[in-house]
Amino acid sequence: MKKTYGVITVMFLVLAVGLGMAMAQGKKPAVTQTTFSKMDADGNGVITVAEHRAYWKGRFSDIDANKDGKLMADEFEAATKQAFGSADVNKDNVLVAQEFVTYWCGPEAKAPKRAKGKVKSNIDTNKDGKVGKDECVVFWMARFTGMDANKDGKVGLDEFLGMTKERFKEIDKNGDGYISVEEHDYYWSGKQTPAKT
Repeated sequence: MKKTYGVITVMFLVLAVGLGMAMAQGKKPAVTQTTFSKMDADGNGVITVAEHRAYWKGRFSDIDANKDGKLMADEFEAATKQAFGSADVNKDNVLVAQEFVTYWCGPEAKAPKRAKGKVKSNIDTNKDGKVGKDECVVFWMARFTGMDANKDGKVGLDEFLGMTKERFKEIDKNGDGYISVEEHDYYWSGKQTPAKT
């Protein structure tokens, strides 16, 4: 019995010392808050349409660096580079499907070997007003596959930025060279009429 307690004590000390050393070296633990968990404001494991819309409204403000109420291409690109860096957990300058799906849908989400279907603008595929983990994975996996221009199963920063330029044009409905709040809301929710200028 004393031997068992001794072994447990030694194991606990080794873990405590290891954790202390990692913290002293400034190493951060694995990301615990994903984009999915940020959207899921009430923490129930499902994103409602209202939570989805609220997250993207907040993201508009975050991306709008000069706070002029417009997203310019350079602001949009800077936010994309930041997202790429956050998703690239092993910092090898390429994303694999699992990194991308984990970033958007959480660590328990599993990327399938192949995306099913085409990229859709609506993440709530069954139209029940909620986004479950399965819908999240399908939506973002299709986006990953669409970005993988050379179909090697990896997305480099150049492919990621290529998608950004296409997405910017897609969101900028009236083609005036910037994304308004209304255009941004419309793109992510599909519920509001984009502004006409």
